Amino acid sequence: MKKGILIGLVLTLIVVLSLTASCAAGVSPQEGVSQQEYDRVTSELDAANTQIESLEADLSEAQGQVESLTSDLTEAQTEIASLRAELEVPKNNSGKALAYAEFMDIIMYPAWKEAGLAPRFTFEDDMEWLMAVMNRASDMEDAKLSDLISGMKQGDEATMFMIWDHCIDAMQKALK
Repeated sequence: MKKGILIGLVLTLIVVLSLTASCAAGVSPQEGVSQQEYDRVTSELDAANTQIESLEADLSEAQGQVESLTSDLTEAQTEIASLRAELEVPKNNSGKALAYAEFMDIIMYPAWKEAGLAPRFTFEDDMEWLMAVMNRASDMEDAKLSDLISGMKQGDEATMFMIWDHCIDAMQKALK
């Protein structure tokens, strides 16, 4: 047992002596850091600080560009939304334009028949044609068109041209 304690003390003493020797082998307090080493480290620190300032300037510039591009993107998205809205108008009004086109096709029935062309719509007689014209005009809920048809029923031939003009104008307005 005494032998074990003695071995433990010797080992502890060896460890302490080796640590003391390794510390003594390092830089002595009188030596310090050489001027050359100090200048090198100072130069590296200055270079690192310069690089940091340059990178901060680059970051600031990049952030400015991001803000500018974000603003441009927002403007472009607003313009796209506006253009999409403009495209929806013709889509929504194409049914109205088609109704006027079909109305013109029906109103042209006598002209197609007289020219010997096959009309898209067929009617048994003039009365059935006139009823189809009046019903279509009524379905379209166009007061001016209804007034023009009343003039056409009274035999005013100039009214037919006015109906065509009105229908063409209505189709153009619907598709704008």
